[in-house]
Amino acid sequence: MMQLGFSFIFPFLLIMALLQGGAGLFGTLCGWRPTLIFVLIAAFIVIIPVGGLPLARWMISFNANFSISLTAILFCKVLENSFGVKLLDKNAFLTCWVFSLIAGVILYPMALGLGRFDPYQAGWGFSWLFVVMCGVTILLLIMKNRFAVVLIAGILAHNLHLLESTNLWDYLVDPFMVLISCIALGSRFLRKLGSRP
Repeated sequence: MMQLGFSFIFPFLLIMALLQGGAGLFGTLCGWRPTLIFVLIAAFIVIIPVGGLPLARWMISFNANFSISLTAILFCKVLENSFGVKLLDKNAFLTCWVFSLIAGVILYPMALGLGRFDPYQAGWGFSWLFVVMCGVTILLLIMKNRFAVVLIAGILAHNLHLLESTNLWDYLVDPFMVLISCIALGSRFLRKLGSRP
């Protein structure tokens, strides 16, 4: 039941972000009143039945599990657009992009059969992946990098089985997160190149 309820969160946040982006074309709309209107519209859209299923559940056909990392990033953007509150700073976002890209490069080619080692198997049960993630999280906490909180949320969500997957990798990264990370890092690189004299 928790998994079913949680599966509505990412689509809800995505619709919220799209509504905020559309409203942003006509000027910034932040504060309680516009946010409440967007919440009601997004909630209505995600529960609209299409072919016997709520619209939010159809997103599973695009991606079986949207990672906690991607959900957290989207939540932070929606919150920032709504009230100007920044939960993650630029350093945390950069860490997220780099982490997701590295995880994607390690995970997806090998899981698709490139090489004999399949790191996806390490996501089930207690393994080296859990130890590495705990180590990375502790290191980021020592460095006071806020992305550590996202990793903690991913590990906790895995322990609570909030996604339909039981593999830790699916809580940390997904193909859309890797794609967004590539775009974010690529645009950052191009901006730096453009700013050089």
